[in-house]
Amino acid sequence: MAKHIRRTPKKLPSVRKHGLSAVLLLAIFGLSTWSWLNISAKNKPAKAPKIEITLAQTSLTSPASREVQLPDLLAKDNIPADVNPTETVTLVGEPKRANRSIPVIRTNSVTRPSGPVMVDGRPLGANRQPIINVTPLPPAPVSGLSRMTSFGPVPSPHQDGRSAFAVYAKPFTPKAETKYIALVIGGLGINPMLTRRAINELPGAVTLSFAAAAPGLQAWINQARARGHEVMIELPMQGASPRQARTLSIDASAQDNIRNLEYSLARAQGYFAVTNYDGSRLITDEAALLPIVKYLKTAGLGFVYDGALDAARIAPLARREGLPVITANTFIDETQQDRDTVRRHIQALQAASYDNVPIGMGFSYPGTIDGVRAWLETKPKNVALAPVSYALTSR
Repeated sequence: MAKHIRRTPKKLPSVRKHGLSAVLLLAIFGLSTWSWLNISAKNKPAKAPKIEITLAQTSLTSPASREVQLPDLLAKDNIPADVNPTETVTLVGEPKRANRSIPVIRTNSVTRPSGPVMVDGRPLGANRQPIINVTPLPPAPVSGLSRMTSFGPVPSPHQDGRSAFAVYAKPFTPKAETKYIALVIGGLGINPMLTRRAINELPGAVTLSFAAAAPGLQAWINQARARGHEVMIELPMQGASPRQARTLSIDASAQDNIRNLEYSLARAQGYFAVTNYDGSRLITDEAALLPIVKYLKTAGLGFVYDGALDAARIAPLARREGLPVITANTFIDETQQDRDTVRRHIQALQAASYDNVPIGMGFSYPGTIDGVRAWLETKPKNVALAPVSYALTSR
């Protein structure tokens, strides 16, 4: 008897199941496509916005409509092409047009007088000579002209009798039929630029005065002497303002004043004299001045007073003690420090009495240096500069 084998039929997937799978696949494909398009759109450069320009904005119309008539705000100042507005302007010191001997230059129908620029009726640069005529002075220090203190070497006469005044002053021989004035430019060593200008741009006959507290004082003095300038240092003296350190004062003892004096004198070597920096109180007090004057006399120095006070006692006291002293006649830049004012003050100084050599004191302003140079370019031929040491010895 044949054995009966029962077969179990396999179940086929339903239509419903196939439909769900197809929908799922389509959804995945759609999502992927959307994501790719979105990323691609972000990486594209931004499209410039469209700007609509109207004809009214561009005025792209007929030539007549493009022409805009604006008001001429400078109509009153308009100058014809063939007119020179400066033709009738007279320069300071310019020769008069009535003088037919002055040649004229015609350029593009414009006529103007030729000739040099005039200053006070004299052509600028007519007497021009080289301002810088360098004759170096011997280097400092000279052996045997100092002694040692707790602050360093200070001036002291040589065993052979020579003094700092005699050795460090600029040698000078006056010329016949020549009138001399002396100029001192002070306050140097504080501003490096102006100090270099004074040393290099002014002739050696101008005496230079340096602040005792200036940094690198010896180097400045060496440069000045190498350019032919004799030099002084400025002693800080008590004035109306509060007293500073190392200032010579009426309140200090004679011993303290001498110590402060030695401190200033030991700052450098190569100066022939000293001058005051301020000192409106000290300079009138003989009791406080006396030890200082005696010390400077022993040191072999001279003293140049700036002449700020008529009541100053330094000159009579110094003469009594045998200290070489002289008082300046005027400040050349006390009220104004521009070139023309300084030049006029020097001109007034040169008109003073020539029985003695008048002295003008100036400060290290740019206009002061320029004013001295301007005066040198226009000065009379029979007027010249002399170092202040010559003025001191000639009086």
